[in-house]
Amino acid sequence: MQPTASLVALFLFFQSVVMAQSPVPPSFLQDTLPPEIEVQGTDDSMHLVAKLRPLRQIAGAPASFYTYFWELGDGTFSFSPTPELHYKDTGTYQVRLYATNNYDDGKAPPTKPRPIKVKKPIKNSTWASRFFHGNGNIEMKINRNPKPGEDFMALIGYRNMAGDAGSGTILLFYNEKQFGHAAFDLTEKRSYHGEDSSSLQSLLVKLETPNIEPDVALARGPHANLPAVNNAAAKAMLQAMQGAYNSHTVLHFSNAGKTSEQFLFLNMHTLPEMVQDTNATVTMTAMLVPDNALMQPEVYELEMAVVNSHDPNRLQLRKHRINYRFMGKKKELTYKIQFQNTGKGPAKRVAIGIAVPRQLNTETIQLKEVSPACIACDSAYQTQSCIDTVRTKDSIYFVFRNIYLPGLQQEGVTDPDSTKGFVRYSILFKKKPKKIPFSSSAAIIFDKNEPIYTNRATARFIKGFSPGIIAGYTFSPNSGDNTLKGPLQLGAVLAPFAPDRPYFQVEAFAGLLEKESSATAIIREKRDTSVNGQVYLIRGRNEVTTTTRQSLQLVPLHFRYNLNNWIGVGIGAMAQINIASKTTTESKVYLTDIQQPNVVTNTLSKTLKDDSQWLASINAAPFADIQIGKIKSGPAIGLRYLRQVTGNTPDRFFVYAIYKL
Repeated sequence: MQPTASLVALFLFFQSVVMAQSPVPPSFLQDTLPPEIEVQGTDDSMHLVAKLRPLRQIAGAPASFYTYFWELGDGTFSFSPTPELHYKDTGTYQVRLYATNNYDDGKAPPTKPRPIKVKKPIKNSTWASRFFHGNGNIEMKINRNPKPGEDFMALIGYRNMAGDAGSGTILLFYNEKQFGHAAFDLTEKRSYHGEDSSSLQSLLVKLETPNIEPDVALARGPHANLPAVNNAAAKAMLQAMQGAYNSHTVLHFSNAGKTSEQFLFLNMHTLPEMVQDTNATVTMTAMLVPDNALMQPEVYELEMAVVNSHDPNRLQLRKHRINYRFMGKKKELTYKIQFQNTGKGPAKRVAIGIAVPRQLNTETIQLKEVSPACIACDSAYQTQSCIDTVRTKDSIYFVFRNIYLPGLQQEGVTDPDSTKGFVRYSILFKKKPKKIPFSSSAAIIFDKNEPIYTNRATARFIKGFSPGIIAGYTFSPNSGDNTLKGPLQLGAVLAPFAPDRPYFQVEAFAGLLEKESSATAIIREKRDTSVNGQVYLIRGRNEVTTTTRQSLQLVPLHFRYNLNNWIGVGIGAMAQINIASKTTTESKVYLTDIQQPNVVTNTLSKTLKDDSQWLASINAAPFADIQIGKIKSGPAIGLRYLRQVTGNTPDRFFVYAIYKL
């Protein structure tokens, strides 16, 4: 047997032994197993139970657990681990479970429809959504934060509280333009109340022609212009959404009763491109435009954190990509800390400690919004629910006191939102910072339990490009009789805007009428000659060769570093392409009088010109460079030494002025 074959056989033997001794299938096989859904109970009370793969605890994290979102196939849903069924009619219903594996190192279990056949209506058919928390006609929720490569459910609820919006259009806008790439795909949308797919264009056309009878408008007197006003507001909102988002979907509804709540189920897939934006805060916006032109349109914006693991306690930074060119000391950052009591009992005290980056000023922190809603402790009586704010030089502490935050696993808790809270605050910079990413994290303590540590929310600066112009003069010190000189050279540069880390820069120059001269040494002679009948003594001879060039100089490789705001250094290489060159050779004879042999009295010269040469040569030269001035953005001067490695051009200096925008 060959040695290679022996190794393969040995490897296969050990693999078979390991597989035989491991009763648990590989993790990737577990992650592909959908949940097993069972129906339990009687006709009077039926509920669902799911068997899910075992959780795999992330080391150092709180205890892993599942959260649940059930789509029950009739337009209702549940966040309960074991939801009760409330089917009013017989038939077959497609049930879907979206289970989220919190503090687990694998993928969320895949979702697969499970048909449930109902032969007679369930007697206990009362269902309450507990979905709406505001006073509007439209809201939106998601079952979990988006994770690259996974699906999540966007649930849009709408209603008709005033009784005048029985029909209208629902729009969902997603994929914000600010990220430069798509974040989500809408893979499937399901509705249960006769909603029809529509288009944004048809809605805009409809808004141009409000559906109201002239006699009705006349009867309404001073309010007769409301349809035009409301349609203008709707069109302005739609235009704003089109400016902010790349993608949308549109549905039209026509049978919203005054007391009913209706829901749309949209399956969204988070694209792998969002890996680079993990911990970014992204938004989707739902919009309701009633067919009744007298009704105002409504919008609901939902913030989401793109995550790399499911964790209900998170620190988010809104608009974490900062435009450095247009920011200043007054630039405001908005952070949001989300927390959830996942325990079996209520929490009365929640303490949040946040490490503040050194670039930010803790004295400028302002509370924008808190949940559970409560007042500041310095104005509360002794047992009143309140929030305390404590600042230090490099940290901030928010402490909720005397609150009641139910536990997710607490008996009788059916609304997961009631177990959640958040703090939203703003903060300013101390001064304009260096263009280097910075991050922050938080620790959350529920009552006297161990702290739970959040993710790191990182602020990054948009790279941006800085174009510039450069003008300079090339010269070389005398190297024997070889010199180089030329007129002013003009060029353009492109570099990252105001970098504080090493960076690359590219340049291009036009070198016009560059002149290089070289002279041979004078050859001594002592013999007679006659010029125009007069006798002279030849003192010596030499030749002067002058080359005039039109060139293009490229700097494809230039590595720079700014030592501070005023001094920068760099190294690189330049390629000079001689587009056209012309060489002139002048032969000279130096004559003296026979009586005064040491004094040159006349010079004879003869000039030979070669034909112009096109694309004659390509020369390369490495260089070292230093700049002084406003090197990040603005005017500066520089000196560059070029060491010629090819061609006959001598080593030289380039002194220049540069201005970067």
